[in-house]
Amino acid sequence: MVTALGERTDAWQQPREDDNPQRDIGPQPDVWIPATRADVDRVNQAAAREDRVFARLEPAAGPIAYSPVVLAVPKALDAGLDPTGRSLSRLVTDLRRADGRAELRRPDPEFTDAALLATMALHGERADARGAELSVTRAGRPEPSAVRLLCTLPDDDAVDDRSAALVPEFLLKSGIGCHPATRAPRVAVYPDDVPGLEPAFVRVRWEDGDRDAEARDDAVDRFRAWLTGEGGLAVLGEHGFRSATGERRLLTPRQAPEGLAESVRPARPARAADMDLALERYANAHGPGRVLYLLDSSGSMAGRWDGDSGGPGILKQTLPGLGGEDEYGVWAVHGVGGRTHTELLRFTTHARADAERHLDAARWRDAEADPAAALRDALEFMAERGAGDERPQLIVYLTDGEDDNRLTGRALRDVLDRAGGAGVPVAMVSLTSSGCDQGRPATRIAEAGRGRCLDAGDDLVPALHDEVARTGTGEE
Repeated sequence: MVTALGERTDAWQQPREDDNPQRDIGPQPDVWIPATRADVDRVNQAAAREDRVFARLEPAAGPIAYSPVVLAVPKALDAGLDPTGRSLSRLVTDLRRADGRAELRRPDPEFTDAALLATMALHGERADARGAELSVTRAGRPEPSAVRLLCTLPDDDAVDDRSAALVPEFLLKSGIGCHPATRAPRVAVYPDDVPGLEPAFVRVRWEDGDRDAEARDDAVDRFRAWLTGEGGLAVLGEHGFRSATGERRLLTPRQAPEGLAESVRPARPARAADMDLALERYANAHGPGRVLYLLDSSGSMAGRWDGDSGGPGILKQTLPGLGGEDEYGVWAVHGVGGRTHTELLRFTTHARADAERHLDAARWRDAEADPAAALRDALEFMAERGAGDERPQLIVYLTDGEDDNRLTGRALRDVLDRAGGAGVPVAMVSLTSSGCDQGRPATRIAEAGRGRCLDAGDDLVPALHDEVARTGTGEE
């Protein structure tokens, strides 16, 4: 709606032959109730950039009601979390520290303001958006709304039981009206840095919209009087909303349901600039990705080279997770004391068939490898490419681990320091069954780089494909 009112009013006012406003953007409104007053500012700012805008917005002075955005935590994961007083990122960290199974799920910020407000807090003022987005469990496109998210979680009991969801609090009181299901009971945890929903009453006036003006004004005025009066507030209360002022108590006089706070302290109101920035950073973080593969090509890989289970074959099976706009390349890692890798596939966009031909032509070398030097080069290479944006990135290092003697002492500490500060996840892939044991170099590097360690004891190829697909678009 922000885009429609700020940039597409011409489609309502002067539709082209191929435009159908009722179908494409909905009916022309006289009243708009955005989730927050900041959306009005976003519309006005977008309209100021347009040559011609046919709508004028007249927001009422204050919000109608209030609903905080909460972390809805299954009771089984609650683990005594304090319900208030911490930032969202700290709450997520504490939740996962209390239970390593915990997952964080959120609707799509491009579709719902509640998810966008939560995303602002996840990213923080200086946080790396790519790193912040890695804290959100994502399997394909996120659900377009909090209702859809809460409706689909019970489809898998195990997922429902371990998933904390970022949703407006009112949904936990009013229910969500989807198909009957046994849901994991949840309690609300209230992050102190997520602006709440403060729905605003906005009169929309259209250029040349003079027909029946008095009757329309009267209808709008009567609706506003009801909505902000005793009758409307009672209905909002039944749906779980709180007072727009004071202690933000629930509008219904009854005691707060189990798992919800009696009163809440609201975070600072949302600002238009912060919402737009968070949306831009979210889009960048999930846009076309960059993946750099490091393929151990030393002599010890000779017996692990051919076929689907060999090094090049495993990498080939991850390529469907990358699309035509993703950039990726492959380094063959071999050599010590000088150049420690050669370019097997140039780092750019590729047609999948071309990339597969390069991997088919790859050969192991009669040489040792220096994984520490290659990883340092890779981290520097990817940091340079990601310096100007927040596109998702990933380094994948596939090895048999035979040269791990060069990942010790100072060399390992240097890699760990760089991996921890580069903001690029590192997926370490070992072709031995113990490659990801606790304390092994691959495990420590993956943890430092906020990536995964996978070895032959895992379902390796599907797991690595999923890691690559999280970074890439997966569309040719």
